Amino acid sequence: MKKITFLFAILFAVSLPAQDMVLTGVFDGPLTGGVPKAIEIYVINDIADLSAYGVGSANNGGGSDGVELVLSGTATAGDYIWVASESVDFENYFGFAPTFVSGAANINGDDAIELFGNVVDDGMGNITGDVIDIFGDIDLSGTGEPWEYLDGWAYRNNNTGPDGSTFIIASWTFSGVDANDGETSNSTAANPWPIGTYTRTLSTGDLSINTIQIYPNPVRSGGVITINTNNSQPFQVTVYDVLGKQVLSRTTSNNTLNISSLKAGVYLIQVTNNNKTTTKKLIVN
Repeated sequence: MKKITFLFAILFAVSLPAQDMVLTGVFDGPLTGGVPKAIEIYVINDIADLSAYGVGSANNGGGSDGVELVLSGTATAGDYIWVASESVDFENYFGFAPTFVSGAANINGDDAIELFGNVVDDGMGNITGDVIDIFGDIDLSGTGEPWEYLDGWAYRNNNTGPDGSTFIIASWTFSGVDANDGETSNSTAANPWPIGTYTRTLSTGDLSINTIQIYPNPVRSGGVITINTNNSQPFQVTVYDVLGKQVLSRTTSNNTLNISSLKAGVYLIQVTNNNKTTTKKLIVN
């Protein structure tokens, strides 16, 4: 059942328009009081008005608290945004000031984070938004879970996300619990948070799904599929199983892909052409 739920969540996310930002890191500090506490966000596309986005934390598995911080200002593609619970110890530990200071970042190593888009403030204290990315399970305390980051950190793998409202743990790398115990600076830590290192060379959804044709689909196991794009340039094809594991990757210039290595099942096939990417479902019988 978990695999089925996970699959439909991915397929739903693929059908959404490309988002402009993605959660890339969470940090639970080793200093007195558990600081610095921080959330990192990466900007995928230029954003003229950040007030359409917000952040919230879900503490101790108690469910969503909704939008707790509405962002402000503008951002340029490639920017990082850091939200911290306070500024002094964040700056002391990392060597620069956070972008925003908010209680939304008052997290412990077992708390989930939500990133919201389409944020609307009705002026009467009601702020709503759609979850466009998430870290952790908002209805589950992370204590003892694989995604726990107490006195440590979690960081998103390159070229993954945003994942919508379903947490995909395979998209993240973890320091392990208590990894930063006794540390006083990220620059001297034995296992530093890889702050500001997320990179994104692919942009899912930038290539119109209508410009890619894949057939036959469904395809018989052991067969070959044809992939037509809107130009004659070589393109990269990457196939993922329902758990998000890469199972096949090829560069092709003849519009065909041998899928004989794939067992019967449902896959996501990602086609990158002319530095743009789209993703479709592939069924192997």
